[in-house]
Amino acid sequence: MALYDPSDAAVRPLMTAYWSSQGWRETPAKLDQDSLDRLVSAGLMFVDDPTRSHDAWVADARSATAGIEPAEVGTAFLTSLASRRLDLRSALGSFAVARHLPTHSYTPMHGRCRVCGLAKGQDGDRKVMSFERFKWAGVRRDDLIYAALDLELFRRAPRLPLGEGDLVLGRRLLDAIASAPPDFTAPKLARSLTFIKGNKDERRVLLDILAVAGVLETPDHPGYRERFVDMHLREHTDAHFEDSAYPLWWWRGRHGVNLNAVGEWFPDL
Repeated sequence: MALYDPSDAAVRPLMTAYWSSQGWRETPAKLDQDSLDRLVSAGLMFVDDPTRSHDAWVADARSATAGIEPAEVGTAFLTSLASRRLDLRSALGSFAVARHLPTHSYTPMHGRCRVCGLAKGQDGDRKVMSFERFKWAGVRRDDLIYAALDLELFRRAPRLPLGEGDLVLGRRLLDAIASAPPDFTAPKLARSLTFIKGNKDERRVLLDILAVAGVLETPDHPGYRERFVDMHLREHTDAHFEDSAYPLWWWRGRHGVNLNAVGEWFPDL
């Protein structure tokens, strides 16, 4: 299976299609045919996004985790901290969300499946998802279509060796979380992590990933590490910062770090 090129030059056409110096493009920029062909050939852009059934998307997400080990996505996450390889960072969240996904039939609730959140039939919007994966490490954290795409691409993503510097940075990140003031919210924590390369949006997504992976969770609102969290069980708060993923919006500094989750995902720390 051929690896894709994650360099800035190779990914730039995908970035410029959806993002400009002014921010999000309401209408994607038209790519020249050569750039489009290269992205499609690399599997980073798609000619179309067919509508598929709920059951087909669920099957894709369930099979996407096959052959991937927890420490593999954990190592990729750690190597992303210094390198800012956001395509590697994303896989931990997608694997955590999808690995305990049960086989189930579509059960409607407010136009979505009450188990997984998918519509009965929907297109994947995978072109935009691929952009979001490189731009922020993904933003649709509990979206099973994104999880399946992310893990499919992760298999073809060039990996980085885990070095001592990565371990030092990983420990510093966990120490910063564990020592956060008791009432610290996730947005405050994200703003404090300036030693992690990137911008505030990337750091917020980083915390989303750790939350779905169960590193940041609460006793009453666990992540997905041990079991899949049905959509109808993802309780909301009244907080204004609920643009993050469940269960991050419930986390406060007093909840600290789940060391069992750390041991599973990051055994080298």
